[in-house]
Amino acid sequence: MNTINKDEILKSSKWIRFIFMVIYAFAINFALTISIGLAFVQFLFVLFTSKVNISIANVNSYIIEFFDDSLAFLLFQTEEKPFPFKNNSNEEEVVIEADEIEESSEQSEN
Repeated sequence: MNTINKDEILKSSKWIRFIFMVIYAFAINFALTISIGLAFVQFLFVLFTSKVNISIANVNSYIIEFFDDSLAFLLFQTEEKPFPFKNNSNEEEVVIEADEIEESSEQSEN
């Protein structure tokens, strides 16, 4: 039977990652609750105005990016921690243009 290496188990970097994983698991749960609320509000905008609210759509893009980064961290796809530790210096901001949203809502009506 293989022996357990106590040095590997006691490495502080592994336990720090575990703590961050727990924090991000709770953050994803909280973000999911917010996403469901925003989806309902966005539905009301579409129901009454037949247009998507641009501000909510922009917030949604940030939430989607947070989910993507957090899940990649939790599932050991990357060692880079998500927001607020993520280095965004080389990336452009994700902004959804109003024309793109209006075009997609018009196409869905047809």
